[in-house]
Parts: sequence; structure tokens; C-alpha cells
Amino acid sequence: MTFRAAAQALDASLARTHPLTQFGFDALVAGAARPRPGAPAFVDRHGDSTDDVSYADLYQRVGAFLARLRGFDFARGEKILICCPPGAQAFVALTAAVAAGLDPVLAPLPLPMRRAAVANAARAQRVCALFAPARFCGVDFEEPLLSIAAETPSVRLIGALSGTLDGAGDFSPAMLEAPLSPRARLADDWSADERALVGALDDVGAIDFSSQGALLAGALDLVRLTRDAGDAPILSLAAPSSLGALIAGPLAALLAGAPLHYLSPFTAERFLETLDALGPTRLVIPAVVLPDLARAGLLTNGALVSVCALYPGAATAPGIDAADACPIVELRLDGGAVILRDAGASHAPAHVEPAHAALDY
Repeated sequence: MTFRAAAQALDASLARTHPLTQFGFDALVAGAARPRPGAPAFVDRHGDSTDDVSYADLYQRVGAFLARLRGFDFARGEKILICCPPGAQAFVALTAAVAAGLDPVLAPLPLPMRRAAVANAARAQRVCALFAPARFCGVDFEEPLLSIAAETPSVRLIGALSGTLDGAGDFSPAMLEAPLSPRARLADDWSADERALVGALDDVGAIDFSSQGALLAGALDLVRLTRDAGDAPILSLAAPSSLGALIAGPLAALLAGAPLHYLSPFTAERFLETLDALGPTRLVIPAVVLPDLARAGLLTNGALVSVCALYPGAATAPGIDAADACPIVELRLDGGAVILRDAGASHAPAHVEPAHAALDY
């Protein structure tokens, strides 16, 4: 066994036995808020608005969400479905759910082409609650959300993560951050069973399940593989509606102590402006985008210090020339196991050109 292989095996072993993998996501949020309460945890750019969420804000929102969930008398082990917008609020809902002893299933927003898959998953899992934004970036989801709820007899609650929806509970950031909003102490409610499952709806309508412990271990491995990036911010172009995007986005950011930025809706111009504003950045993307980044020169001009490419299922790697590119980590899940592969690229040059100078399309 080579030294590199031995070191990687040791890293994997340490990740599996790390104390953090013995707790739930709520323990991670509570622990991250203590040393740096005022530091930015999430920076969500939604259209023309920006939502800056500090570690203390994140802790407050999760505690308030948890207190609201308890008011609906759900039984431990019941399933909820979270249609995830790109941003902090989806992670707030997920963390509060596991703290309450519920089994969350993540799904993409129910756009017309996805509504049937989300509805089928809701019925198959007999979900008791459906959480989603009523509106997001100018798109109204009221009709598909009400349709999914109407087709799922087990649903007893619709929760609006943003906007207002007739008959839905208000779980928006404004409600969760209100001074009088009840809040449960996360330290009293850590979900210590690392085997508790989190599910995510995949591209073919099936649900991938993995334990909190395995997801945290995967995030620890990813942080270790990209540790040379230091405290560089993370920019995710993938909503946390898949287990891979959850690992590479919120979990890795909280473990690394790096701010996590979301950008929606995506345009090339806003993306490049964001990269210029952030400086050297760790990027999380669907793997299919890698060739576009390579053609634009963004893998080699220093704007990115690392890339985490998310692969659905057994998808193959897109063809790119990795020579002189920034480090690329491939992430996929197989049967609940997190698989990370260092693509072996060298570090990016130290000089950082403006991102817009590299894009020619």
C-alpha cells in the first residue's frame, strides 16, 4: 500500500469514528453557533434580495422551527417531505425535523415536470407534512403544492418556507426570527442516533436513504480533501434537495466554518459577478457543468480553489482536461454510502484574474 493510499484509508477511518458522526445535524448547528455566533453561515442571493444568516440566526431559526413542529403532535418516525429551495431555509427545516425525531425526505421544487414524481414519493412514503416555498424568485408553487397535498391523504400539514399560502402554516424566516417566536433549546434535543435516516428523491423518482452519521462522515472527508482551500467561501449551484448537495453544501460549510453562498436564479452574468465579489471560491456544481467551466477557463484562472462535482447515480464523468486545473472532487452516493474521489488535479495558480475575463460565451 502506498503512503497516499494509507493516508486516505486513515482519513476515512477517522471520519467514521469522529465524535461528530455520533450526533445529528442539530448538534452540528448548536456546536457551530457557540464559537462564532455573529459570523455568516449562509448568504442566500434570491433574485434582487440577499438573506444573510449568521450562525446565531441559524440556531434561532432551527429552534423556532422545532418548537412549531412539536405543536402539531407528530409521532416519532413519521416522514415529512421538504421541497428544497436553494438556501438556508431548507436546511433549517431538515435540521428541525431530525431534532424532532421525524424522518425527512428531500425533493426538488415541484415544477411542472417534477410534480408527479414528488406526489408519487409523498404517497409512497405516507408523509405527514409537506414543506416548500409558496413562492420563490417570482415563481408561484401554490397550485402544485395544493395538488400534491390533495393527492396524499396522509398529509396533515402544509408548511410555507417563504411567501403565504391559504391554509398553510407559516415557517418563513420572518416568523422564525420574530422576538416572541417560541424556540426549543437544541442542546436538549440532539438526535443522538446517528443511524437516523435522511432520504432524497433522485432523478428517476426513487428515494436514496442514508444515515446522518454517514452524511456527516462524508462531509468530514470532503473538508479534509479540500483543506488547502482554508477558509475560502463555498458557492453552491445545487439546492440541498439531494444528499450530495446536502453534504457538499450545508454540512461541509458548517464543518469547515466557511460561509455558504447560494445564487438563484442562475445567470452566467450574476454567477461571474458573484465569483469576482467572493474572491477565490470553493464551488459545488452538478457534474454536467464541468465542461462549461473548463471551456470558460474558470478551472485554471485561480477564481476557484476547488470544485465539488455532484454525480447522480452511476453517471460517468464528463470529459475534461484536468491538467493545471484546480482540485476537483467527485461526489456520488451508492446504496447510502458516500463515495468521494479526488480527480487528482493540481492546484490552481496563485494569481486570480477577474472571473468575467475568462468567460467568452
